[in-house]
Amino acid sequence: MTEQTKQNPVVSLDELVIAHSYEMLALITVLENKGLLTRSEIIDEIEKLKQR
Repeated sequence: MTEQTKQNPVVSLDELVIAHSYEMLALITVLENKGLLTRSEIIDEIEKLKQR
């Protein structure tokens, strides 16, 4: 079993995915609010990346 320390807390994969999702949503929202991109542009780019 791994030891949990204050310097290196154990984070579950679920927590990591959720945190990453919030970070991405925050970035997208800021860029969208500034008028730099639209959600449809993001979706289009995601589709392009999936095809690679």
